[in-house]
Amino acid sequence: MSILEVNHIEKNFGATKVLKDISFTLEEGQALSIIGSSGSGKTTLLRCLNFLETPSSGSISVRGETLFDAADSRTQTESAIRKKRLHFGLVFQNFNLFPQYTALQNVTLARMLQAKETGESKESIETAGMELLSQMGLANRANHYPHQLSGGQQQRVAIARALALHPDILCFDEPTSALDPELTGEVLRVIRDLAEKKTTMIIVTHEMNFARDVSDQLIFMDGGVIVEQGDPYQIINNPREKRTRQFLSHYAEK
Repeated sequence: MSILEVNHIEKNFGATKVLKDISFTLEEGQALSIIGSSGSGKTTLLRCLNFLETPSSGSISVRGETLFDAADSRTQTESAIRKKRLHFGLVFQNFNLFPQYTALQNVTLARMLQAKETGESKESIETAGMELLSQMGLANRANHYPHQLSGGQQQRVAIARALALHPDILCFDEPTSALDPELTGEVLRVIRDLAEKKTTMIIVTHEMNFARDVSDQLIFMDGGVIVEQGDPYQIINNPREKRTRQFLSHYAEK
C-alpha cells in the first residue's frame, strides 16, 4: 500500500486555479522531487499536503487513512487539523527558527509542548533532540542561537526540528534557495543521507542534478498541472514533453 495517495487535488484562489487535477502516489521510503518554474504550483501543493492551505477539491490519504476529502463538507477543528499535520514535517525555504531559542530548544519545542499529553520526560526529549542534532553534524552547536549559526547550519536545525515529531513524510520547500552557493552542499548532503536511510520525502527543488540522483520518482509541474512524472533519470536526461525540455534547457551545462 502507498504511504501517500493524492487524488485530483485542485486549489483555487478566487478565480485563479493554482492546482489543477494533481494526482500521484508515494511509497514508503521513497524520495519524490518536484521541479518546475516559479508559479507552477509546487509550494501550494506542499502547503495543501501540510494543511496550511485547504484544497478546493480532491482527497489526501496517508497509510490508508483519508485525511482530507473535499466531498466531506464537515468543518475541521483546529485541533483536528494540527493532528493531521503531524503526518508531515515541513522544512521551509527560510528556516523559520525561533530566534529567542537555542538550536536544541528549537528542535525540542514541539515535543516539550506535547509532554503534558504524552508524559514524555524533559530529559528524554532533550536526549532525542541531541541525537538529531548529532545526525545533522551540529552536536557542538546545540546551545547556539540562530543568529550565531550560518544559513546552512540553521537549515540543518530546521531539518532536525521537522524530524523530531517522527512524521510519516518529510517535505522540503526549496531547502537551499536562501543559501549562499558554498552552503548549499552541506544541506544537500544531509538530505542525501536521509534518502539513503529510506526516509520518505517530498522535495521541491531547483537543484536538477540532485533531484535526478537522489529521487526515486520525479514530477515536473507547469501552470498548476503535472506535465511529466516518472523516473528521474529519464525525465532529466531525456524528457518526453516539449514543455519539460524547454524548462530543463535553462539548466543545461554551458
